[in-house]
Amino acid sequence: MPGPMVSQAKQQLNAIIDAYLSVSDVERVLVACDYADTAHDGVARKSGEPYILHPIAVSCILAHMRLDAETLMAALLHDVIEDTEFTKQDITEKFGLTVAELVDGVTKLSQSSDKEYNKAASFRKILQATLQDPRVIIIKLADRYHNMTTLGALRPDKRARIAQETFEIFVPMARLVGMNEMADNLEHLCYQNLDLDMYNNVQEALLQTKPKRCEYQTKWENNLTTLLEQHQITGRIKKKNNNIELLRHFVKNDIDLQELTHSHAFEIILQSIADCDRLAEILKESFKVLSYADHIRRPLPGGNQSLMLRLKGEKTTLSLTIQTELMRKAARFGVVLGENAPQACRSAIQASMQNLNVLVDGECAKTTFSELLDYLHQEKIWVYTPHGHLHELPQGATAVDFAYSASLFLGNHAVGAKINGETKPLSTPLLSGQVIEIITDVLATPNPDWLSFINTQKARRALQNILRDQDQDEQRLVGQQALNRALKLFNRSVSDLSLADWENLLNWRHLNDKEQLFEQIAVGDLLPQLVANHLFSQDTIQTSNNSSRLILGTDGIDVKYAHCCNPVLGDPIQGHLSRRGLIVHRARCHNLLHEQQQHPENIMPLQWTTEDSEDISFTAYLCLNMLLNDEQISELIYLCRKEKVGVETVRSHEDKTYVNIVVHNRKQIAEVIRNLRMHFGFPRISRLAQPIAITESAKVAS
Repeated sequence: MPGPMVSQAKQQLNAIIDAYLSVSDVERVLVACDYADTAHDGVARKSGEPYILHPIAVSCILAHMRLDAETLMAALLHDVIEDTEFTKQDITEKFGLTVAELVDGVTKLSQSSDKEYNKAASFRKILQATLQDPRVIIIKLADRYHNMTTLGALRPDKRARIAQETFEIFVPMARLVGMNEMADNLEHLCYQNLDLDMYNNVQEALLQTKPKRCEYQTKWENNLTTLLEQHQITGRIKKKNNNIELLRHFVKNDIDLQELTHSHAFEIILQSIADCDRLAEILKESFKVLSYADHIRRPLPGGNQSLMLRLKGEKTTLSLTIQTELMRKAARFGVVLGENAPQACRSAIQASMQNLNVLVDGECAKTTFSELLDYLHQEKIWVYTPHGHLHELPQGATAVDFAYSASLFLGNHAVGAKINGETKPLSTPLLSGQVIEIITDVLATPNPDWLSFINTQKARRALQNILRDQDQDEQRLVGQQALNRALKLFNRSVSDLSLADWENLLNWRHLNDKEQLFEQIAVGDLLPQLVANHLFSQDTIQTSNNSSRLILGTDGIDVKYAHCCNPVLGDPIQGHLSRRGLIVHRARCHNLLHEQQQHPENIMPLQWTTEDSEDISFTAYLCLNMLLNDEQISELIYLCRKEKVGVETVRSHEDKTYVNIVVHNRKQIAEVIRNLRMHFGFPRISRLAQPIAITESAKVAS
């Protein structure tokens, strides 16, 4: 006999599903519930509760979203294969293949003693299963959400590890498939478990200012209601709980506590897109608009459609989301809606899923997992075909990346691009919101020079596959032509290379003859720019051994760090080949983007060989949005030294304090910023690209 807790949980599930499922489907779900109860009989969670309460809770979460019976059955059985003696075959015989496949899709792998490998392989398996049936990721997200609500029974270190994993993988995955309400709930729980002090400070600040915030919210709500009535627009205004958004901005250091407590948010749900457009125009005429974005015609990834405005009030700012009821529902639930979601929503999710499909093509589980993390956390842009189809690409992606994202044919035969109607070269970096049309020629073939500026795995793999399929003689010719183009930077050509130059190159690459070098260039294993740099940049400057050691694939190459952006170990980086050698920039450096537009052949992707190196130091530049007194400067220096971070200078000027610190890697910068914010009452702290010139009259501490 089940205990009272289990009986109550089953009754709750029954009550939820009885409201929308057929009698036969309700019966099937309850049979699955009893089966799971039997399978987990006698097993308890860390909290001491019967284990079956967890799968029932997961099923209830999904039932509240009105998922179908098969999904609920799989949710109830989701740990059976992994944790009990029952097999996939057993579930297939009892509940059918579809339910068994869903359960198998969320079942972890434990193929070896290597925990990291098992974790990577499990996530790859989930991705593969999700591409076959999106209900797999829906179940997995509900499972993770319930686990996050019950972390209290675990050790602090395990809570933090699970929260970090959730933040890195499951929150962005939820947004990718449009389940933004689930993502918000998960993210909120992550902040609670990752940094309770920060979380409590923000919550305390919100609580202290609640009366004033409510007063301002009421004023805004009255103004908006009056506006709708005056213009006879039917709709409803809903206060938005933007605590998670404020927390996110605060954690990312985009906002300080003062700004945080003066920010408000509302949703306005109207009957039609025409009403949304009309209200937006009225708001532009009635208020000072700080920003406006039309995501109805250009939906965000996950299919989030709305008009988004930020309005400036006398003492506060207001964020407005204007959308129809269906758009609001799609923004909350995304892939859960299936065919009931708007077409734009389905297209946006499909674009993201296509990118996942590229990731799971890799043979190595750990590589797939690493690429997944990179993909989920890299900053992205969203561009569109002339027909309005969305393509999601990493920031810095070019027209070639878009061409391969759209189709293999477009990529392989691309000769140019039209960006918002203007003809541009294929190397042009793209910006969010642009409309891209690829110009093709069926006689055109891919160019190995593209490898220096493409930014997506899909484009890189497709291009290298084409290059490797070429005839050997053709490869050698293509490689020689590519090297010729690279040597132009130094006013030389292949015919200018001496026997000593060739001996130098062949020894460097451990090759027998120059034909092999041409072949390496032709198939993308060696960038021709590196060959040219290896030979001739040393004419003007000495090689920096430490710098070369830190950058992957730059042995024998002259490497220097750009002073315009001052990259630090761990920053996303790209290289600019010049007569002075290989110059390393931060990936979003304005000078680098300008150079990419002018001379894309001189830009190349770079990676660090390590994330940590204690024998190399970098200077980073911080700006605190507060003026520190002498005592506070002493405290700042103490806090930095506590983290083994050096302080070169502290300068105060115009209500701000500028600090030059010496670090080993990017992680140290993040830790110092976090500690300084906690200590000084959460001011905004920015990392600057380069030091700010300050007059001698400003206060300086060394």
